[in-house]
Amino acid sequence: MVWSLIIEGFLVALLLVTIYCAIRLNKRLSVIRSDKNQLEKLTDQLKIVTERAGSSLNGFRETAEQVQRDLDEATQRSQAMRDELVFLIERADASADKLAQSNSHKVNDALQNKKFVSEEPSIGSSIIDFEHIDPHAKQDDFNQDPQRNLETSEAELELISALKRGR
Repeated sequence: MVWSLIIEGFLVALLLVTIYCAIRLNKRLSVIRSDKNQLEKLTDQLKIVTERAGSSLNGFRETAEQVQRDLDEATQRSQAMRDELVFLIERADASADKLAQSNSHKVNDALQNKKFVSEEPSIGSSIIDFEHIDPHAKQDDFNQDPQRNLETSEAELELISALKRGR
């Protein structure tokens, strides 16, 4: 009987250790279960955030494509305007050259024909070229050197050539 009590005492001790291990295991499993539930909630939230981010990216792509189309249209319009402006500038340069040459020829013709007002005008003795008279000029301006109009034409030519070089 002693042996049976020792074996039963030993079994009781093993059962107590088993119960203790089972209680600890149960606590750990409950922690894991609660962590699993939190992990599932976190996974669901991550899934929702990922879907929102995907839809936002699609919206960004659509917006970027629309902006690209708008910029392409604006670029095409600006290039067309630039081409028109270049054409108009070329025509204006050509017209300015013709005008400068025409004005220069008129001044040269006037100098050669001496159609300027003399220093002491007398009635019928001088021919006045009214096209070359500056309406804002003083009387003393007409008494000065007639080369003034020629210099103006040269200045205009220099200005035109400087504008062409500037482009």
